[in-house]
Amino acid sequence: MATLRLFAILHLCLMPVAISAVEYVTVDTEEGTLRGQMSETLTGNPMFMFQGIPFAEAPVDDLRFQPPVKRASWTGVRDALTTQRTCVQLHSSGKSTGGENCLYLDLYGPGTPSRNGTLKSVMVFIHGGCFTSGTGSSAKPYYYVDQDVILVNINYRLGILGFLSTGDDLVPGNMGLKDQTEALRWVQRNIEAFGGDPQKVTIFGQSAGGASVHYHVLSPLSKGLFKNAIAMSGAASNTWAFKKSAPDRAVRFAKYLGYTGENSTDLLNFLKTAKASALVTNITAALSEEESLSLFECIWTPTAEPENDGAFLTEEPWTLVAEGRYNLVPFMTGDTNMERLKQTQSGGALYTEEQVSNFNENFDEIVGIDIRLPTREEQLKAAASIKEFYYNGSDITVQDNYTTCLLETHRHFVEGVDAAVRSMARYSSNPVYYYQFSFVGSRSTFPRGPGAAHNDDVKYMHATDLDPDSDEGVIQAQMTTMWTNFAKYDNPTPEQTSILTETWKEYDESSPYYLEINGPLSLKTNLYEPYMTFWHKLLP
Repeated sequence: MATLRLFAILHLCLMPVAISAVEYVTVDTEEGTLRGQMSETLTGNPMFMFQGIPFAEAPVDDLRFQPPVKRASWTGVRDALTTQRTCVQLHSSGKSTGGENCLYLDLYGPGTPSRNGTLKSVMVFIHGGCFTSGTGSSAKPYYYVDQDVILVNINYRLGILGFLSTGDDLVPGNMGLKDQTEALRWVQRNIEAFGGDPQKVTIFGQSAGGASVHYHVLSPLSKGLFKNAIAMSGAASNTWAFKKSAPDRAVRFAKYLGYTGENSTDLLNFLKTAKASALVTNITAALSEEESLSLFECIWTPTAEPENDGAFLTEEPWTLVAEGRYNLVPFMTGDTNMERLKQTQSGGALYTEEQVSNFNENFDEIVGIDIRLPTREEQLKAAASIKEFYYNGSDITVQDNYTTCLLETHRHFVEGVDAAVRSMARYSSNPVYYYQFSFVGSRSTFPRGPGAAHNDDVKYMHATDLDPDSDEGVIQAQMTTMWTNFAKYDNPTPEQTSILTETWKEYDESSPYYLEINGPLSLKTNLYEPYMTFWHKLLP
């Protein structure tokens, strides 16, 4: 019996075992050698992955609240095998997550990395999250790599750690945007070693990531670091994406944490010693009573800096947009057709009769706080004209929720995006493409709703389990193909195909084309009229 057992054991040990060995690949960057690994896309195409690449020094200790510092070189081979760590933020559980040492990027590309042969177009994704949450790894690489494009996902400091401003040279602000710029500098230095073309870099992002993309279009600090820009559901001139009151908010929040100092130096010293977890908790304490009226508020945002060496932005974004003083590049942008749909559905701030009654009775104060006019008097007057335009002066009821959703979508998103489109078309000789995403399917926030809500577009773009023959799978294929075509050819539809069934024409002032992304694709004109004419007459 013992002999039989021994024979069985030997037989098992000698049987061939299928072991999937990891295939590693190395690349020499300016900072040092990186070791990544080979993988494949969902369709089986070979794909290389380098994850967790540091593009700046850890912004901790004396570097907290300071501009990013280029990562020092290392010796030997550094593993780039694990995806980036998220930056400090508040988790849905109510506890902080992530860490301050978070300035990393992930990089994915087709085949094996090589600087020999034709260099590939590069797309750099900037994640959204109201400048307080999110991570670069939310963008999935498979469909971009299938289209022969290199995808780079980046992190940047969030919340007060990324967007503190003392209103002076001590901490002028916009550190999170400067992190993004530092990542783009890394791409310029190193992407050719991975087979990417530094002259064909497209930046793209959604929500706060879309606003960030637009900020790079506006910033002299980012000039020359990218060729094309795609801003999805976000513009720098959206009220939620820019604040003049950043220094006041910093002081107010610090006092909530126990601060008793008197000047910027005291404030900085206090915040530098605070636990990172405390800096992302209960951040609504930074708001004034008046600011708390807003129905959509990103508390820590970009701001205009005092003039300083290395400033990212020193003027209000709408001034630059109105005057055409920015980086004139091929530009694509758009919105979902009902960005604020969640607000008027169950659980939203404008769903119950009580909520809508309060909105009606205090409309001028609630709406006025988010209107970018210089005085409170002008804001209240503008709010009254908005109510007259959208509701014909009538009282607002729950039955008006479709109109209310349109109003909230237009004032929080579309007006700023539309202004960017019109300005770029007016001042730039480069192509401008405008879209509206209105597809509603099984992955939509409201699958049986009246339109596409905020984030619905990226849900389809970055899903990994859609049936390619389903309506949802076709929308995904159309969007990822058009986005990568724009990166490669400056044109999202260089030719019609079985997937791209409509030619997306450029927007210009005489022919204001836009593409409605739905089933099927449809080319139309005069998006959101007559609403946008009203808004552009109302606001600077």
